[in-house]
Amino acid sequence: MVEAIQKVEAAGASLLPIASGVSSYRFTALNVAKEFGDAGLDALLPVADSIVSLDLARTQVTDAGLAKVAKMSALKELRLDNTGIGDAGLVHLTGLKNLEYLNVYGSKVTDGGIQKLAGLSNLKALYVWQTGVTKAGVAQLKGKLPKAHINNGWSAEDDAKAVTAAPVTLAAATGKAEIKGGIDAKAMASLVVYKDVVAPILANKCNGCHGAEKSKGKLKMHTFADLLKGGSEGEVTVIAGKAAESLLLKRVALPMDDDEHMPPEDKEQLTKEEVALLQWWINEGASETQTLEKAKRNAEIDGALAVVLKDKVKPAVGAVPAAAPTEKPAGKPAAATEKATATAAPAANAVAAAKAIVYRDVVTPILAEKCYSCHGEEKGKGKLRMHTFADLKKGGSEGEVNLVAGKSADSLMIQRILLSTDDDEHMPPTDEPQVTKEELALLKWWIDNGASETETVAAAKKTPEVEGLLAVALTKVPVKPVDLVQKIEKPKAKPLTEEQKKKVAEITTKLSALNATLMPLAQDTEQLRLSVINAASQFGDKELALLEPIAEQILWLDLARSQVTDAGLDTIAKMVHLGRLHLENTQVTDAGLAKLGSLRELAYLNLYGTKVTDGGIAKLEGAKELKKLFVWQTGVTKAGATALEGKVAGLVVNVGLSEAEIAKLTAPPPAPPPAPKAEAAKPATKPQADAAPPKNKGEVKGKGKPKAADSAVKAAPATAQPVVPAPAPKPEVKPETKGN
Repeated sequence: MVEAIQKVEAAGASLLPIASGVSSYRFTALNVAKEFGDAGLDALLPVADSIVSLDLARTQVTDAGLAKVAKMSALKELRLDNTGIGDAGLVHLTGLKNLEYLNVYGSKVTDGGIQKLAGLSNLKALYVWQTGVTKAGVAQLKGKLPKAHINNGWSAEDDAKAVTAAPVTLAAATGKAEIKGGIDAKAMASLVVYKDVVAPILANKCNGCHGAEKSKGKLKMHTFADLLKGGSEGEVTVIAGKAAESLLLKRVALPMDDDEHMPPEDKEQLTKEEVALLQWWINEGASETQTLEKAKRNAEIDGALAVVLKDKVKPAVGAVPAAAPTEKPAGKPAAATEKATATAAPAANAVAAAKAIVYRDVVTPILAEKCYSCHGEEKGKGKLRMHTFADLKKGGSEGEVNLVAGKSADSLMIQRILLSTDDDEHMPPTDEPQVTKEELALLKWWIDNGASETETVAAAKKTPEVEGLLAVALTKVPVKPVDLVQKIEKPKAKPLTEEQKKKVAEITTKLSALNATLMPLAQDTEQLRLSVINAASQFGDKELALLEPIAEQILWLDLARSQVTDAGLDTIAKMVHLGRLHLENTQVTDAGLAKLGSLRELAYLNLYGTKVTDGGIAKLEGAKELKKLFVWQTGVTKAGATALEGKVAGLVVNVGLSEAEIAKLTAPPPAPPPAPKAEAAKPATKPQADAAPPKNKGEVKGKGKPKAADSAVKAAPATAQPVVPAPAPKPEVKPETKGN
C-alpha cells in the first residue's frame, strides 16, 4: 500500500484512507484530471481490493480503462462524469456487486448501456444527466432496480413549462405600487433587462475573473459581445433561448465543491433570485435591448426582480446621487440631487466635495486602511511603500509598475487586488481587511483618470456610478492613516535569530525526509506552515516535538489523518501565534482540547472525525479569535455547539448533518400522483431539480443545506452520500498561501 500511495502521489493524484485506522481507501485524480488516463490506473491494481471510492471525473479514462476498474471488487462509489466512456465500458462494471453510487453525467452512455447495470442490486444512486439515456431507458432500468434513485435531469419539455404562467405586473407581485427602497414599479418596468439586471449581476459575481482586466479560460463577460463569444470552449457560455445548455448556468449550478463550480467557492455566490433571472433572460432570447416592460414575466420573475433591483443594483439603476454642486451655495442642492438623496446613497456635503482632493481624501484613506500595515512608513515588504504619493509611483522591487497613470489594468497594485484570494500574491493578505468592490472601483477610476495628486473631486471626470461611490466615500469620518495602521496591525512573531534560522533549516531537512512540508507562509515572512498530508501515516507526537524550538513562528498546522495524540498537543500549545489548525481524523480527544484554549490567535480548527464531545469543545472558550470550528462525525451535539457559540463572539460551529437529515436528502422524490383522465393543468413554474446528495468529499455548507435545490437551472449532479465517511470540510476562510 505504501508503494502504491507513493506512485499515486508522484503522479499528482491522491490515495488516502477513508478514515483514521481504516484499511479502505479513496482515490481521486481531481488535480491531474487532464493528464490522467487508462495507464494511471495501473498503480492501483496491486491494492485494487482495498479501494472503495474512485473519482475519475473529467479524466481521460476510456472504456478500456474500466477493465482495470472491474478488479476493484470492494468499490462502492465510482465517478465517471465528464469522461468519454460509453456503453462498452459499462459492461466491465457488471461484476461490481458492492457498487452503490455511479455517476456517468456528461458521458456517451445510452439506454442500451445502462441496462447492463441491472445486476447491480446494491446500486442506490445513478446519475445520467446529459447522456444518451432517455426517460424510457430510466423507467426500464428502474423496473429492474426499484430501490435505485436514477436521475436524468431536466428535459427541454421541463424548460418550456417554466414560462407558461401569465405575466403579471411588478405592483401585483409585490402588493405595492412602490417597492421599499425608493424604486417604483413603473421605473423598474422601463429598465433594459441586460443593462440593468443581467450586467450588474455579472459585474458583481463574474467579472472579477472574467472581465476587462482578467479572463480565466479566455472568457470575458464584461460586454455583451464577449459574453456571447464565450471562452476557450466556444460560443456556449450563453445560448439564446436555451438556459439549460448555457455553460454559464451549468457552472453556476454545479455543487460548491466541484472545481468547475462558478463563482469559485471562496467568492460571493449568486443568489437564487440572481440565478432565476439569468435563466429567465437567456430563455427569453438573451436580448441586449429588450426592456422589462416588453419582456414576458411571471410572478416568480417579478418577485426576483423586486429583490435584485432593490438590494443589488439600486445605486446603478435607481436614482444615483448627482455630482456635488459647485456653482450653488451649500444648503441649496439641485433638484436632481434632492431626489437622489431621498432614494439612494447619502449625498456628499457640497462644500466638502468642492474642496476634496481625490488622492488625499478618497485614495489615501483606502490605502491607509488596506495597504500601509505592510507597505507604509514603518514597513516595506517587497521594497514597496505606499504611504506617500512619491513612494506609490516609485513602486517596489519590480520597478515603476505599481501605479501606471491612465492604465489601471497595467498597474500592479490593481492586478494584485484582482488575484484570487488563494493566490499567494493576492493583496491584501487574506488575513487582513480586503479591498471592497466600491474601493476597487474608486482606485481604478482614479488611476484611469491620470492618477493625479492634486485634482479635486469637483474637477474630475465622473460617471454616475463613480458619483454615487464618491457620495458615500466623502461622508466617512476622516481617520489619520497612522491610527488605521495601529488599529489593524496584528502582533507578529519575533524575527528569527541566526541560531533559529539554522534550526529551521535543520528541522526542514528532517521533516522533508518524512515527506512532510515546512515552508514560509508567504514571501517576505519568516512565519511558517507545516503540512503532513504526504507523511500522515508516520507523523506523530515525536515528530511534532521537532517544532518546539521554532514554535512561535508556526501560523498554520495541518496534521489531518496523522498519528498525533493528546500528548502532542502540548507542543501545539506553545505555538502562540497559531491561526489555523487541522486535526481531522486524528486520535485527539477532550483531554487534548484543554491545551488549545490558550491559543489566543487561533481562528480555524478542524476536529472532524475525532472523539471530542460537548465537554471537550467547551474548553475552547478561551480561544476568543476562533471563528470556524468543524466537528462533523464527533460526539459534539447541536446543543454543545450553540453553547460554545454563545461564549465566543463570531464563532460558527459546524456539526454537519444528522443521519435523519442525510436520509432525507438522499431519499428519492415521492412518486407524483396519477394524472386524471382529463388533461392536467400545466405547472405555472418550473419544478425544482432533485437536490443532489452531498459528494463523497463531505462538503455541505452552513448547516448542511444543499444549494442545488434553490436553483431554477439544471445542475450537474453532486455525488451521493456514500456509506464511507466523508473527509474534512474545505476551509471557508483561506489563508495567504495556495492550497490546503
